[in-house]
Amino acid sequence: MYYFDGIDKQKELKTILDSWVGTPFKHKTAVKGKGCDCIHLVGCVFQEMGLLVFNKKTVPDYPPDWHLHNTRELLSEGIISRLNVEKKDLNNLMNGDIILSHYGKASSHAGIYFDGYVYQALTRIGVRKINFKDQKYRKRMKFVYRVKT
Repeated sequence: MYYFDGIDKQKELKTILDSWVGTPFKHKTAVKGKGCDCIHLVGCVFQEMGLLVFNKKTVPDYPPDWHLHNTRELLSEGIISRLNVEKKDLNNLMNGDIILSHYGKASSHAGIYFDGYVYQALTRIGVRKINFKDQKYRKRMKFVYRVKT
């Protein structure tokens, strides 16, 4: 059984995701309407859903260019260690799936899938929902994690 099964969880997730749209991008920040980065967006959305206790210790301190110098899959490791997830593939997505994208030497960008879009915090753009099929972003998507109950 998966956490986002059921109409009530779907409605709640959509409401929360939409409430973050328009939040400016700000590295290592998690304040709705004021600023966030991609991993803090995912953490805060999941905290609002009751899936995660998210605080400053949840995400270790990191420079904005950590992925250019590190091949270790730190985002994957963090998600696996903090959430009950199952690895999936990009051809079998469900609403609420976490998508990690590869930039630099490792996966360094996270978003949440919902109804054909990926909600993500983009540098210099902020939180937006981008069409999953947008090739600019789609070609970099590498990992999918689905939250289990």
